[in-house]
Amino acid sequence: MKGDAKPLVKFLEGADNRFIIPVYQRNYDWKQNNCKQLYNDLIKIIKDNRESHFFGSIVSTLYDGAGSSDYLIIDGQQRITTISLLLLAIVNLTKEGITSFENVRLLDKIWETYLVDKFVDENKVRLKHVKHDSEAFEKLLFAEKDEYHATSNVTQNYLYFYNRIKEKKELSVDEIYLAITKLLIIDIFLHKEDNAQLIFESLNSTGLELEEGDKIRNFALMGLEPKTQEDFYKKYWHKIEQNTDYKVSVFVRDYLTVKQNRISSFKNIYTDFKEYIEANNLIVEDVLKELLEYSVIYQNIINNSVGNRGVNTVLFRINQLEMSVTYPFLLSLFQYSKTNSMDDTEIKNILGVIEIYLFRRFISGIPTNALNKIFMTLHKDTLKLKGDNHTYSEVLTYLLTSKTGSGQFPNDDEFLHSFSTKNLYHIIPKNREYLFERLETGNNLETSNVIEKMRDGVYSVEHILPQVMTAQWKKELGEKAEEIHQKWLHRIANLTLTAYNSKYSNRSFIEKRDLADEGFKESGIKLNQYIANFDNWTEKELEARQDYLNEKALKLWPYPQNTFVPVEKPADIHGLDEDFDFTGYYLKSYSFDGSVQTVDSWREMYVLIVELIYEKHSAVVNRLADREDFLHIIRTPNNGYVQIAETIYLYKDNSTMAKINALKKLFTECGLNEGLLQFEIYLQNAVD
Repeated sequence: MKGDAKPLVKFLEGADNRFIIPVYQRNYDWKQNNCKQLYNDLIKIIKDNRESHFFGSIVSTLYDGAGSSDYLIIDGQQRITTISLLLLAIVNLTKEGITSFENVRLLDKIWETYLVDKFVDENKVRLKHVKHDSEAFEKLLFAEKDEYHATSNVTQNYLYFYNRIKEKKELSVDEIYLAITKLLIIDIFLHKEDNAQLIFESLNSTGLELEEGDKIRNFALMGLEPKTQEDFYKKYWHKIEQNTDYKVSVFVRDYLTVKQNRISSFKNIYTDFKEYIEANNLIVEDVLKELLEYSVIYQNIINNSVGNRGVNTVLFRINQLEMSVTYPFLLSLFQYSKTNSMDDTEIKNILGVIEIYLFRRFISGIPTNALNKIFMTLHKDTLKLKGDNHTYSEVLTYLLTSKTGSGQFPNDDEFLHSFSTKNLYHIIPKNREYLFERLETGNNLETSNVIEKMRDGVYSVEHILPQVMTAQWKKELGEKAEEIHQKWLHRIANLTLTAYNSKYSNRSFIEKRDLADEGFKESGIKLNQYIANFDNWTEKELEARQDYLNEKALKLWPYPQNTFVPVEKPADIHGLDEDFDFTGYYLKSYSFDGSVQTVDSWREMYVLIVELIYEKHSAVVNRLADREDFLHIIRTPNNGYVQIAETIYLYKDNSTMAKINALKKLFTECGLNEGLLQFEIYLQNAVD
């Protein structure tokens, strides 16, 4: 490896030089604010008469099998592309007669030195991008404006430079070029024996931070021969990107959850993926094949196209609740269903239970932080218990309805209490759309596109008892008008749908009911047909409608029934990051960072975990041992303490919850994610 400081233009110069962006690189994604900052820096270079301006590093190597002056750009493509766009904007503005060079030779120099190779008949472009960027860049070079790829980031940043130079005239084109010549880079050239991947990981570039998916692509493709890179990119990676709507990082996180039974933090997806490959000695192409297979399932999930109409409708509703937390489970389920006998009716039953579980929990106000872990293991837990005499949906229903604490499945009383009293007006729009779609349409196949009409503003939520009371409303409600108004205003009993919200305003109930062609009596919305039967809208009618909606809710979101009883009650899984009282529970096993360990007691787990933490964070543990406010770890032996390391002793005879709280403190001090530690527990007499 060799690194030299030099002007960027010297790096780009050379009659035969071509610069190739490998397929494993991300697409060009500098934003307008990045271009704005670069242009402002160029202005400062000229105005302050600076000698130079550091522009980051560029890492390159020779492109095997090509000409001696063809270079792969390992790092720096964002900066090279942006400068090329700026130079191209200068050239095109000059060719169009909008600007002009004082040095008339500069136009040809820029065009022939940095942008095209005039000595070849085809593929004249010196900078070869990844496919879509390449097409957009070539249009800017050779096509008319009406042929530009308007949605490309390449085109948009070019237009930013083009319009700023044209309109603001802060610098002449000669000055812009002069400023570019003062941009300095560190030119890092890699030889064959250099490890491009390790060097790439260690760089601290000045450009945009890579996403985790970008790093994974680099890892998977960078070490391959150029021809193999091209083949793998077209055969696997590009299809994976398309199937996941280019949200590769999120998809790979879900894939790793399926494969490793643990959840990666968003900042560690790449690291965990790399460790998964290396720890299991996997072949990259085999993993890419499997990723592609899962990405097809992922595409079907996000597009609600996994089965027949009924199945897709339920999946759409789950997605409407924005519960992507279910995706690891859904990926496992649909992969399993491909090779096992599971018809659309069974899949619909499974998704239906999931939907009811999610919605009842939302209505009941149960935090969602436990759902990650529940859906992480739900498929495997179901298969463990499923025998030949029971269906998948029966076992899954048993598992979900057996959950306690933060994983509980709210029963009818809990659900209806919250459904009756919760403020259901001020919930996020997608959940509000879901709620009214279900209440209005139910399971009727003759849908009325409620969600679409709410999104488009055709339908809106109407407060029957208005948000601002008039004298007429106060009279109708009686002496307790203010109390009734405050109690019922945003509850579901007082809410409905209408296409005439502005006309209803705070009119009296009779006016809203009887408004010509637009009142509740004439409404085509089913929810309003029940309301139209009343002559008043007081607390009595509100209570009656709540009873009516409660009955409807139990039909739409019924508590699932099943007869499955396992031979042995399965354990619950809870994490250190949960607000859960472990008192009275027996610990069967724990998993720490994906590694599962069977233990006989909380005490055994506690000692083992602290020993593991000490191996990697001895400095932190030693610091805690010297603190007077953390008596769980001390320097000298004492009753109830066990030796962890030389002069490090851990108190082991405290209660289960004291151990849990001490571990939480230790994880915090070490900067560890508490979710890495999971407990498999039984409700029995705890062994401390």
